[in-house]
Amino acid sequence: MPISITNALKWLNGFTDYEKTTSYSYNAAYFDLKRMECLLNLLGAPHKRLPCIHITGTKGKGSTAYFASSILSAAGLKTGLYTSPHIISMNERIKIDGRDISSMKIAKLAPDLRVAVGKLVKTRFGQPTYFEVYTALAFLHFKRSNCRAVVLEVGMGGRLDATNVINPLVSVITPVSLDHVKELGETLAKIAGEKAGIIKRFVPCVIGRQEEAALRVILAKAKSTASRVIQFGKEFSISSLKASARGNIFNLSTPFASYKGLSIKMIGAHQTENAALAVCAAESALASLGLAERTERAVKDGISLVKLPGRLDYRPGHPALLLDAAHNEASAKVLRKAVKDFFPGKKLILVLGMSVNKDIEGVRKILFPLADKVIAVKSSNYRSASPEEVLGNYEGRAFQTVKEGMKEAWRLAGKNSLIVVTGSFYVLSDVYLSGGLNRH
Repeated sequence: MPISITNALKWLNGFTDYEKTTSYSYNAAYFDLKRMECLLNLLGAPHKRLPCIHITGTKGKGSTAYFASSILSAAGLKTGLYTSPHIISMNERIKIDGRDISSMKIAKLAPDLRVAVGKLVKTRFGQPTYFEVYTALAFLHFKRSNCRAVVLEVGMGGRLDATNVINPLVSVITPVSLDHVKELGETLAKIAGEKAGIIKRFVPCVIGRQEEAALRVILAKAKSTASRVIQFGKEFSISSLKASARGNIFNLSTPFASYKGLSIKMIGAHQTENAALAVCAAESALASLGLAERTERAVKDGISLVKLPGRLDYRPGHPALLLDAAHNEASAKVLRKAVKDFFPGKKLILVLGMSVNKDIEGVRKILFPLADKVIAVKSSNYRSASPEEVLGNYEGRAFQTVKEGMKEAWRLAGKNSLIVVTGSFYVLSDVYLSGGLNRH
């Protein structure tokens, strides 16, 4: 039966969203992959006939996913991309060749999905989660759109993630650091163990720069699954040629090829590493699909096109604006380095809002010493920490909304100022939606 766009979105958004609550346990009782597999099988198992690149990690997995999908699209493959979270709307999470799924398309797919969910709830698995339903929607959209390749970003962890129902062409693990410690574990080894859960038997695994504790766990899993390892610093390496606030130019050597003068628009040395991971993954995928001859041109064209909001998103001007979703100590260090490298001498006005389950003190100690002025804000998200909690014992101004905080930041900013907005995608979403990108 047809369904309106409004009713389709209302139905989809009515499922339990664990991204917006802290009152759950991250374990197989809550996140049962058999439930996800059952739901997909009720939809005709679209996930089993899609060639996929599967990406997890703590830092850079979203950027890596965008780079990889852009390469595959440049190679002439109709390519699906599934990422999270979004900034403005859920449609951003599901793309084909860079274009968001339309609300009309969601409404067309919703009836079949609703029938499948109706059957699922009558089984022992019960009601699916919000993320599971959207993941199923993504698979259904990609299959019915005849995608020839798909890039999937893990939502959280890996082992129990709803995306981990596939047997991909290649798995990718970006740098692992402490994040989601309540859910994934309080040590790098435990977190790496969850991330390594996406590694499948005989499937190649591309591994980004890792701390030793994480690397040991990942390599052990790869060995136990007889997976070919393509590791940063060993099987592939980067040499930087030029870095600026406008992007990076670098050389890359991989097991497949040697690339000279690759160019990306993304800021920061870490983005060259994300691009390199994506190149290695795309090389392996294209080789598996018998399309290796398309790789070199696709790599050069594909990575040069990627520019993402919320990842060191630089908006030049007087004052200038830099938006980045740094939400843990590791990502805060990346942001700090970018500010020091590319914006020396700027008066820094820091606007920070964070979720209650994040390492607020870790981010504070990295970013607050850089700032001339600190503005703490509370996003509209359910999990947002109070601005007073964000400030802690540090000096600064507290605002109960992002809009109010941005208004104050623009008031304080002079021509030589840099306004840095960070802490979470939810804060950035409020900035974009409230018109905070411009002085009022």
